[in-house]
Amino acid sequence: MAEAWSDETVIEIEITPNRPDMLSVFGAARDLAALGMTLGKVNPSPKTASVPLPFSAWIEAAKGCDRFTLSYAFNLCMGPSPLQAQRRLYAAGMRPINNVVDATNYAMLELGQPMHAFDLRDIGEGLVVRRALQGEKLVTLDSLERQLSPEDLLITAKKGGSTIPVGLAGVMGGENSEVRADTTAVALEVAHFNPVGIRLSARRHGLKTEASYRFERGVDPELPPLAAKRFLQLVADWAGATVAEKMVDLGSASKPASITFRPSYANRLLGLEFKAPQQLQALEALGCQVSGAVEPYAVTPPSYRMDLSIEEDLVEEVARVVGYDKLPESLPSFFPAADNVGVDAPYLAKEKLRSVFAGLGFQEVVNYSWTSPAELARLRAPAPTVALANPQASDRTHMRSALFPGLVKNLLANLAQGEEGPFLLFEIGNVFTHQEETRLAGLFSGQAVPGIWQPGLAGGYYALEGFLGSASRHLGAEFEVQKESFPHLHPGVSGVVYWNGKPVGSIGRLHPAVERELELPEVFLFELLLPLPEARRPFRDLARFPASLRDVAVVVPEHLSYQALRTLIKKHAGARLESLDVFDVYRGKPLPAGHKSLAFHLTFRHPERTLTDPETDGFMQKLVQALEQAGYAIRK
Repeated sequence: MAEAWSDETVIEIEITPNRPDMLSVFGAARDLAALGMTLGKVNPSPKTASVPLPFSAWIEAAKGCDRFTLSYAFNLCMGPSPLQAQRRLYAAGMRPINNVVDATNYAMLELGQPMHAFDLRDIGEGLVVRRALQGEKLVTLDSLERQLSPEDLLITAKKGGSTIPVGLAGVMGGENSEVRADTTAVALEVAHFNPVGIRLSARRHGLKTEASYRFERGVDPELPPLAAKRFLQLVADWAGATVAEKMVDLGSASKPASITFRPSYANRLLGLEFKAPQQLQALEALGCQVSGAVEPYAVTPPSYRMDLSIEEDLVEEVARVVGYDKLPESLPSFFPAADNVGVDAPYLAKEKLRSVFAGLGFQEVVNYSWTSPAELARLRAPAPTVALANPQASDRTHMRSALFPGLVKNLLANLAQGEEGPFLLFEIGNVFTHQEETRLAGLFSGQAVPGIWQPGLAGGYYALEGFLGSASRHLGAEFEVQKESFPHLHPGVSGVVYWNGKPVGSIGRLHPAVERELELPEVFLFELLLPLPEARRPFRDLARFPASLRDVAVVVPEHLSYQALRTLIKKHAGARLESLDVFDVYRGKPLPAGHKSLAFHLTFRHPERTLTDPETDGFMQKLVQALEQAGYAIRK
């Protein structure tokens, strides 16, 4: 007995999800052979008998199953599998059962193709692949009754005018068709199923099997006939079975698409100088077919390498086969090329935003992308539209629809720790509404400049608007705000942010009801859609002549927006108006009720000479006349 179960070495390989082709002994050996080793051929050739098949097969769910084979073995004698086979199954973590079931597992471990043997007495006229019907149930091999869903793919036995479930496709067989001690004939099902469907079914029923583990990652669609022959050879050797010459073979999987490959591009990415023949030889050693005499080449990956789909995948394989040890330790130099010009622009734009806001005193935060409907509703944020299928916690069930709730949570956490502020926070992150968007959000609470008596300078809405305006100047952009209401903001202290003339988001004070509910001080927020619109600006030399400055205060109705008045002033101030800035907003006596006064700094400049006072006075007279004709008074 000690000789039969002598010590041996077991090699355990950790497989990444993108390499299901390695989930077999032959797959691992095939990959190693690319390094120059000799790979033995797999060519099972069981002795067959020319007998008619006692069954047929049908595929009624082609999207879930694109390849289905059904083979026949009879006159078999059930019993234990050979001791050597049992040892290998134990070493692979599987429990030997009988020579037929062990043959299915042994062939799967060898080739990576799951399969299932049905007792011929239980499949009627044959097998049908279809979706489950509402209310159907199946008792699986673990003796548990499963309530099936219409999304589940089933293997069913056709008996008369009905089909009876005998297996949850790609996951587990049914108890009503398993091979038993008195089984003398089996029908072997070997198929190729849609990986996503198998993964969802396995998760839905809480099943994790050797078959589902492979199918949900992807199995070679060309493998079923070969794997079936390997099983038939084993069952003939181990159980003395007679094997039918024919098999049912339905459907066919699509062929892998060719990929454009450029050795020069691979060298540029890797920072090396591999010869083109060396790179092509590495790909061919992996089973790829290379066509073309010069670059670019067309490379068709083998059917078992589902992970090879783009040129960069092939570059990675070249590096892996030729040797990672040959890659330089320093990063390669990337030079502008047709396929990489501007690819780093979004990253650089975000980094510049981070630098600008950090320079203004803001601290960057990084929050989770998931939240809960209750949290968003409490802060009056848009309702979430993307739910998580497997949430980590009850308060992380959905993807966030806005950034500002996370900033408010950051503020609450700081206040709970006794922090006094001021609080200046910002975040750049993705939100998920009808589509995924990248946004910039900021929060301000407290005094921006402590010790100043004027509230508008010490803190409040105008301080946050000033921060955002300063950021826009650093970024060379035009920034404006027009009054508008938002559900989460104070109805009287909120507006739309215009960046280079385009609306990009909101700014304002958090709604007072939310502040009261959360026991918060005044909180001011902005949230902008990225990337921020850019404006082409012509080069302009520094002014060589002095500016001429004037101020004007205009009394207007309360409902008139700043933007409307600014547009009117720019229209009538003349072509020499260089800049226009508001510096005061006043309400109260002696102004009439329902009116306000907006005071502006106006800067006039001539590019080729110094403006005279009479010229500037003339511009102002025309402006004042236009304002008075529009019905507005000039405040003295």
